[in-house]
Amino acid sequence: MDVDDEHPYLPGPSFLNDLPVDNIFQILKFCDPVDLFSFGQTNHKFHEITLTRTVWLNALRRICELNSLFVPSFPYDEMSLAELQWSATFGAVPRFTRRLYKQENVSPPATLPPMSQRLFTPLVPKLSSAASVDAGSFKTIDLVPGGRFLLATTNTLLHLCDLGYNATQLIRPHTLASVALPVQDCHNTAISFLPTEDGNGIEVMVMAFKDQNCVVANFHVFPTDSHPEFIPVSETHSAGPLTRGFLAKSRLCVLQCGGKIFVWNTARNLWASWKAESFPLTVFVYQNLICCVTNKTINLYPVPVPHCDDAATSGLENYLSLLTLSHPFRGSQDPETAASSDWYCATSIKPCFIFITGWKGNKRYIARYTMHSIGSQANPNIPDSLPILMDKCLMADASDHLEFASEILPCGGDIVSPWSSLSAPVIALNVTRMPTEKKSEGPPFTSVPLFEYRGDRHDDFDFSVCPFTGRLCTRTGNGNEIIVLDYLIPSWKDEY
Repeated sequence: MDVDDEHPYLPGPSFLNDLPVDNIFQILKFCDPVDLFSFGQTNHKFHEITLTRTVWLNALRRICELNSLFVPSFPYDEMSLAELQWSATFGAVPRFTRRLYKQENVSPPATLPPMSQRLFTPLVPKLSSAASVDAGSFKTIDLVPGGRFLLATTNTLLHLCDLGYNATQLIRPHTLASVALPVQDCHNTAISFLPTEDGNGIEVMVMAFKDQNCVVANFHVFPTDSHPEFIPVSETHSAGPLTRGFLAKSRLCVLQCGGKIFVWNTARNLWASWKAESFPLTVFVYQNLICCVTNKTINLYPVPVPHCDDAATSGLENYLSLLTLSHPFRGSQDPETAASSDWYCATSIKPCFIFITGWKGNKRYIARYTMHSIGSQANPNIPDSLPILMDKCLMADASDHLEFASEILPCGGDIVSPWSSLSAPVIALNVTRMPTEKKSEGPPFTSVPLFEYRGDRHDDFDFSVCPFTGRLCTRTGNGNEIIVLDYLIPSWKDEY
């Protein structure tokens, strides 16, 4: 083994050359895709190693894990080496946000042009049990992280669609799976979804609203099966109106009914509930904490263990929060809130985010929080995660843009927040750098319009964005078709 003359305790440049190839493969498992390209340019031997499928399969799996992407979104066995490289560089080289930043400098301001635009109407397979159910009009549209699979609800059906993992593929005309909702002709629906415990399937919670009642149903579906289908897991009825409901983790749902919080173990049909100290504007779960953002405070509750088989009698007496923090807009009118998606909060190994929007004088700001883990505590009365105020960003010329913000999406070192204007049928994205240190004032937001409807903004306005793959999905004005817009072309090179 050679030794470096200047640093005799460090191995020389031929050290890696002397390692067995299997050891080099093990080292490359922990390298970012950009480092893999640099490593391959060192010499001919390393270049040949980085042209093997194994290296890029491992890189893509690592990117999926680090960025909470749904692993089956990428059909590894069918993908070429160039496609593996292109997909693996999503997290390390966020091309979509680069396009957003460059579009900000375009004069006059214009909508970001898509590379591909496709239109399709999901058809239920004739052999499906839901084939005889009326198709209805679309209510919700949600891309599964990874961008390939789409979950959509109408007022009668729940669909799983395969859009392909890049813009060059044809969209299958028939859905992968469809199932009738527990309530037909419902006036509204909402869904939440997470990966199943084995990571190969999707657990979906559907809330179907009709009149003053709501039915909550849970399903499992495995998109890569030869004949996927929605497998019923559990179902419950709510006599009162639900404010929000979501999956906190596999087989554990959180439901908000006014100021009361319910935790439902769907596997054992057990419940726990309590009345929040203040009416929550936003509720989400991070690790083992239920976070309730009110118009004055952020309250952290431990996730209780469901113990009662009847939701009506599952109330916990004197169930107090572990920690209550005031936020900067407690003295202003009701603030608006947005948080990381249910999928990201449940699966991410990184901190999740809370955005609180409010007024200071005649200026509007966004206070950006990150939920940081402080490790497991021996004392159960001390939370193991804390919301930390990182900065406050001035919202210039965007007075209403968070009215319809759906969620906060991380993308590499950036944060993307999709929104829709109150006054115009426009879908746009806010993008800014991810907060990494506390500052008195954060960086400005870059706002870029992606799509504009022709005509007026319709009531059931829904859309979904996957920033890693640069894909946007929304519905047409008549509500029977879905528009798929791709803003990236399939190439691993950084063309932008």
